[in-house]
Amino acid sequence: MKAAAPWGYRRRDTRVQAAPVPRGGRWMRAVLWTQVVFAAPVAMLACKGITSLQQSNPDQLAASAVYLPGNAQLIVNSSRGDFECAYNEYIVSSGTFMDELAAAISNTINFDLDRRTLTSGENYGTSTCTDQQYAAVYTPLSVARATNDTAVGHLERWTDAQVPNRSALIGVASTYAGYSLVLLGEGMCTAAINLGPELTDAQIFAQAKSRFDTAVAAATRAGDTTTLRLALLGRARTELDLGNSSAAALDAGRIPPGFEVDIQHDPTQTRRQNLVFIQTQLNQYASVDTSIQNLFAATNDPRIAVTSTGQLGSDGHTMIVFPNKDATVTAPQAVAKYSEAQLIIAENDVNTGDLNGAIAIINTLQAANGQPAFNPAPATKANVMAEIVDQRRREFFLEGHRLGDIRRYGLPLAPATGAPYVNGGVYGNESCFPLPDVERINNPNVGGKSR
Repeated sequence: MKAAAPWGYRRRDTRVQAAPVPRGGRWMRAVLWTQVVFAAPVAMLACKGITSLQQSNPDQLAASAVYLPGNAQLIVNSSRGDFECAYNEYIVSSGTFMDELAAAISNTINFDLDRRTLTSGENYGTSTCTDQQYAAVYTPLSVARATNDTAVGHLERWTDAQVPNRSALIGVASTYAGYSLVLLGEGMCTAAINLGPELTDAQIFAQAKSRFDTAVAAATRAGDTTTLRLALLGRARTELDLGNSSAAALDAGRIPPGFEVDIQHDPTQTRRQNLVFIQTQLNQYASVDTSIQNLFAATNDPRIAVTSTGQLGSDGHTMIVFPNKDATVTAPQAVAKYSEAQLIIAENDVNTGDLNGAIAIINTLQAANGQPAFNPAPATKANVMAEIVDQRRREFFLEGHRLGDIRRYGLPLAPATGAPYVNGGVYGNESCFPLPDVERINNPNVGGKSR
């Protein structure tokens, strides 16, 4: 008998949805530069008549009281929640940085993100999932990577007798550690892991692949097909980032039609609210970028459908337009889905000269969304690849892919570097998030303020 998914996946139509779990707990904390620590209960107080008094901090527990086999499910649920929180933040931060969202709040920090003029001391490096005005990148992803890796480390030391579903849990935590690393590699110029040296994106992707390798093996042992497919698609994405489209296509070919894993949101818990909705509708900090608005107006493609509120943001220039796919605080967000696998296969088809195979995949997606068939005359690698890039922009709109695609394909930045920015200054030339000062200052193996 195959083991059930250990964290309560629920099926609705063809999607696989993760049941809500706590986004970390008060008992779990990670320091900013990616080390997970548990503070000992030591607090010294001094006052008249008492020379010393040791008191416990009720908000923290020692690791020995938490990392127990009986807590394995809770540990993995919490670690997965850390990734979902980080992913939600990354969608907004990377979307604003590139050409999916535009800042609408009159705030210099938000302008720097939208204008691509970041400095290494800004909020993208230090903000957490509770900061809804300025979406974070480095801290939430680093925390998610660390807590999932830590969970795997303990699970690998425990036995099947202590944790009956141990392989399934290893598969889950390894998968989300892998996705955390993929996003770090796609979004950051460089990053560091466990107070280690500064790593390039290729080195980060290699780390991600090792996590997905572990996840595939563990999920296979457990008979957990959902996690297996999620890990396979994560590994395919990683292989594509590494330039190995043939290996990516092999993994992508194992993803069945209708596969999708979403994260679910909560209407009241800050860390679990759909941040795109919070930014574009509730607080009106951001709007859908005009390039997407224009593309939707020209094609009426439901994948990029938007609605105008008719209101200006506090910057006085930006009309608030929200994406229909994130129109509620609880709207789910896709982590991985069948169309991603298909477009990975299509890209490999182009690389291997099977242009007809790639065009067939493109036209299946077009037809499913009421779009006209793609019939290039003549078909060339260049124009078919350009169409794949366009399909990815539509299919993965506000799903955390665009920044990585711009970097991997070497796409021109839009608006162009030097173009006037509506809220002052000109657009910069940044295409990745600089390693933040908080890492450089606190990591002895990196050191030195970047800029």
